[in-house]
Amino acid sequence: MAFRTLLVVLALIAAACGSAGSDSAADSDSGDDAAVEEVDESEGEEPEDDQDAASNEVAEEETAEETTEEAETEPAEAEPEPADAQPELPEADSQASGDERAPVGPPASLVADCSAVPEASVGLQSGTINSGGLEYAFQFVVPSSYDGETPLSVVLDFHGLGSNGAQQAVFSGIGPLAETEGFLAVEPTGIPAAGGLDDRNAWELPQFDEPGRDDVQMVLDLIDFVSQNVCVDPGRIFSIGMSNGGLFTAELVCDLSERIAAAVSVAGVTHDDSCNPTRAVPYLAFHGIDDGVVPFNGGGQSSLGASPFFEQVIPEEFSQFADDFGCTGFEDSAVTPQITLTSYAGCNDDVELGFYAIAGAGHTWPGSPISAAITSLGVTNTDISATAIAWEFFQENPLPGATEIAEG
Repeated sequence: MAFRTLLVVLALIAAACGSAGSDSAADSDSGDDAAVEEVDESEGEEPEDDQDAASNEVAEEETAEETTEEAETEPAEAEPEPADAQPELPEADSQASGDERAPVGPPASLVADCSAVPEASVGLQSGTINSGGLEYAFQFVVPSSYDGETPLSVVLDFHGLGSNGAQQAVFSGIGPLAETEGFLAVEPTGIPAAGGLDDRNAWELPQFDEPGRDDVQMVLDLIDFVSQNVCVDPGRIFSIGMSNGGLFTAELVCDLSERIAAAVSVAGVTHDDSCNPTRAVPYLAFHGIDDGVVPFNGGGQSSLGASPFFEQVIPEEFSQFADDFGCTGFEDSAVTPQITLTSYAGCNDDVELGFYAIAGAGHTWPGSPISAAITSLGVTNTDISATAIAWEFFQENPLPGATEIAEG
């Protein structure tokens, strides 16, 4: 697809997605070292005003959608107050080389070596990482229970188009949950597609090619950086995302199946013809049947306009992963009167695959109070919590061979 088509699709998705999604570009060059800089730290959880920032951004962008023009308002940044001491984090070398990403295999070891990791402060930390010559912001939350000796599970949480990592932390609830459940929440911020689109942050997708950019490589670099600075469990690295972030999570299932232990997509699933996972990945998806931004039943017509990208029928996109993983059947069950769960059976390695179809729901995050407050994106179902279901799912699905977690 031509880059002009990419911009059209991004423009169509932009306003309604706000803290939700879109498309971008695919594999490309990535030759420079990955470096982390400008690190800030602060104790505790997200500032309370992040919720208003996330809500206001999405509402403003939805209004702009109706005229197919982008809102000029920039996403509200949620910057933690700097702590008194701000230690420099060491640089992480990129694994990228040449014009193509090297084949991604399993971690070198599934046993974390905490003795090699420097002491890390708990609380919210933020900085930037350079991957392939492009700079990405990120933040992560180290829970107060962190002792430097017990490896932490990692949840990578990807925002939607026009949003950022700080907003996604409160939109999804992954950031606050990291503190209460004792895992490491990592929320990176995407960068705009080349050519403009009002500088809206986005994640690239395989349907489009943007030379010089490789967001999948950035994820590898970010995992390496985090692993060098916090004691993390290489067998328990998970991905979750909303809209554009959910679409990008689907891409990670395709390209990083040996590194991502399990994945969850909310309001966005795509399966490109290039998808070639080398391992069956436990995968869940949630999608509103009345989603007007990423239409559940495809047809090419979104509430924002027509585009070939919207011809994708979301349940069929998800079922292609079931085909990839050798699943032999499926069963539909009623979770609530509005929610139907399609569970796939007979999959390779007995992995769990499930698709939640939510009647009456829009382009929303089930159970999120922030999503529920943004009525312009449709109804948010609160009968279930996608965040709670995802975390339970992640706990049950580490990489094969991952070390057991000691109880008590």
